[in-house]
Amino acid sequence: MSSLRETALRDIQSDERSLIVTAAKVLADDKASTSVLVELLGTERRPENRQAILYALAWHSDVSAVPGLWDRMVEIVADTTEHPKVRGQAAEVLAYAFLDQQPGTAAFTAAVEVLIEATKDPSPEVRYCAANTIGSSGYLPLRPHLEALLGDRDPVEGWVGSVADEAERSMEWLVAMDEQRRKNALKK
Repeated sequence: MSSLRETALRDIQSDERSLIVTAAKVLADDKASTSVLVELLGTERRPENRQAILYALAWHSDVSAVPGLWDRMVEIVADTTEHPKVRGQAAEVLAYAFLDQQPGTAAFTAAVEVLIEATKDPSPEVRYCAANTIGSSGYLPLRPHLEALLGDRDPVEGWVGSVADEAERSMEWLVAMDEQRRKNALKK
């Protein structure tokens, strides 16, 4: 294991925010750390550290190929005992892998159900990230759930704009991702 990876894996488990953030960025670029990050996710309980682990995993190329990881992300988003930052970050992991999932499958359906519920969550961050992920799904029947958020002007710390702003952007993205989903289906 490279010394940079070893340092980052140690730092992502620290109590110092600056070390955690730097480690997450390093590990996001280190695709060889996927399995270790998944293990850490199973043992780490501190929200800031869990969020950092999920951030790094979001940037790994094929999250759908890691056995059980999609289901674990769905569970985290659904788990109302998790910190909203962790739930939001897990939704972002799903966003990057949604086009790899097929509508009608159990995995796709489970994620959609959790995301629809998350659009009604008390946390603006969870609603914001759910809207973003719904947009990434490329599944047009979810559009009404984004439209329902257009009046949600709650600002979201650390993100750009309000929940409504993200819902509006996500509706545009939903259409673009639907087109991509259709193109991908034609290639198969």
